[in-house]
Amino acid sequence: MDYRNSQTRVKPSTVKNKKPRQLRGHHLFMLRIASSLVRLWTRTLRFQFGANAQEVIERALPQSVAVLWHNRLFVMPEFYRRYVRNRKLAAIVSASSAGAWLAGLLEQLEIQPIRGSRNRRGTQAFREMLKASKSGYDLGITPDGSRGPVYEMKLGAATLALRTGAPIVLLSFNFQRAFRLNSWDRFYIPWPFSCVEVKIDLIEKACELSCGDIEQTAEILKVRLNAITEDKDDDFSAEVI
Repeated sequence: MDYRNSQTRVKPSTVKNKKPRQLRGHHLFMLRIASSLVRLWTRTLRFQFGANAQEVIERALPQSVAVLWHNRLFVMPEFYRRYVRNRKLAAIVSASSAGAWLAGLLEQLEIQPIRGSRNRRGTQAFREMLKASKSGYDLGITPDGSRGPVYEMKLGAATLALRTGAPIVLLSFNFQRAFRLNSWDRFYIPWPFSCVEVKIDLIEKACELSCGDIEQTAEILKVRLNAITEDKDDDFSAEVI
C-alpha cells in the first residue's frame, strides 16, 4: 500500500522550525508544584473498566497510537501510571508559548512531549513522532487539539497509524462527577474521589478500515471514538473558569 502522499496531508509549518519555548527558573518550580497537585488529585480517583477495556490493557500490544479527545486529557498520566506502567508514552503538544506549560507539566508526569502543531513545527513534530514510535513509545494524540473544534477528528492520528502500522487504541474517560472549564472544549476535571469509567476500542490494523484512505480512516475513527464517549452537560454540577 502506498503512503507516499500521506506526509503531504500534514500541513507544513508556516513558521520556521525554530526551537519551541522552554520554561526555566521559577517557572519550573511552579510546574513542580502543579504536577504534585495533579498527582495528589488524580490518585484519589477510582477507575472502572467498561466491556473489554481490561482485556486490551493486559494484552501485549506493540507500540500503539492512543487517541482520546482533548477535554479528557487530565487523567491520562494517572491512567498510564497505574495500568500501563511498563510502557512509555509520547504526546504531541502545541509549539506555542502556552504549550510550553503543558509540555513541562507532562514531563513532570513522565510523559515525553513532542512540540508541534499544524501552524508551527508540524512536519518536524510528525517526524519526531515516527521516530518516537520506532524507539518504543506509544503515541498519544488528541485529534481535536489544540484549539478545536471540539470532537473534530483531524487527520494526524489516522496518518500516524497508517505510516507506522501501529494498532490504534481509541480511549475515552467518562466521568461520574466533574468540573468543566470555560474553554473551547469545556475541559473535564473530575471531582476528587469520584469514579472514572474507562472505555476502549482497539483497532489492530488501521489499514483495513478503509483500504488506507486517510480521510475515510479519520471519519471512521471519529465515529468509533464518539461511540464510547459520554458528554451530558446536565450530569455535571459545577463549572469553573
